[in-house]
Amino acid sequence: MKAMRTVFRALAWAGMFGLIGLSAAGRLTFADGSASGPAAPQKTGVQTRAPEASLELWEKQLVLTPQISSRLSWARKSLAPSGIQKLERMAVAQAPEIASGTGFDALKKQAEADVLAKFPKFGGIAGMDVSEAAFTVMAMATKDMDDDIRMIMAEVKAMTQAKQKLRDQIRQLNEWISQELSKEGQGSSDIEKSQATGGQPKTTKAVSPGKPAPARAVFYEKETSPVLHLEYAKVLPVPPLPPRDSGTTVQGLKTLLDDIKGKLDGMNEMSEMTSLRLQMTMDRRSKFISTLSQMMKKDSTTQDILVQNIK
Repeated sequence: MKAMRTVFRALAWAGMFGLIGLSAAGRLTFADGSASGPAAPQKTGVQTRAPEASLELWEKQLVLTPQISSRLSWARKSLAPSGIQKLERMAVAQAPEIASGTGFDALKKQAEADVLAKFPKFGGIAGMDVSEAAFTVMAMATKDMDDDIRMIMAEVKAMTQAKQKLRDQIRQLNEWISQELSKEGQGSSDIEKSQATGGQPKTTKAVSPGKPAPARAVFYEKETSPVLHLEYAKVLPVPPLPPRDSGTTVQGLKTLLDDIKGKLDGMNEMSEMTSLRLQMTMDRRSKFISTLSQMMKKDSTTQDILVQNIK
């Protein structure tokens, strides 16, 4: 089982890098034209802590800078609704590229090309004006990205609560099985031996007929976030245990216990993969927002011209 989990984690890492588009060389290009070497390993502690342990830190980081917030506020108040809708569609298309680690220069050039394609009036305006419009698109894209991240974080929290319910059910089932085996004349040593070896404890008398354990539903569904297209787990309600007077057999209880343990293992693996994806996305988000905010500070705004042309 441990060997299988090791292989699973290795595959999870490989699959994750493919899903969110890390380049083979691991290089990132920023606004000043410089390119980083292979990305340095992030000492995030995700692998040594519970996947949800980093959520509190990430939530504090999930705040837009004053430059980006100001640009979004100005755009909502000043631009025509039809222009806002066009910019928002561009932003939604760009957000996955930001999350995948696409270089800042490439993102800016693409945003400028989209602006020129959607707003032909920009053709006769200085390049600085097009650049300012592109910054508005990129600011919107960061907000779309953050909305996706918040949604995934909420599901991670819900999964944490579901996993605790499963742990409680495992404890209750162990107590229930021990009580039933004691009624059948089996001591605690027989129970412990059977749990250690995986075998069946010896019985001193025939087990009375009873009902099998009810089938358990899957506790989560794999979903993909609407903007970033990151895979995450959407938690379903955890079914309650059967009542004590349901007549469920000891073997049925053991089957149910194994089923819940398997579901819990699956949820743990999914939580770990989701946390790794979030960590990489947050790292790339931080670099992008830092560069975007710096560029907004350097360039003077030409907001009156933008209002005239973005409609």
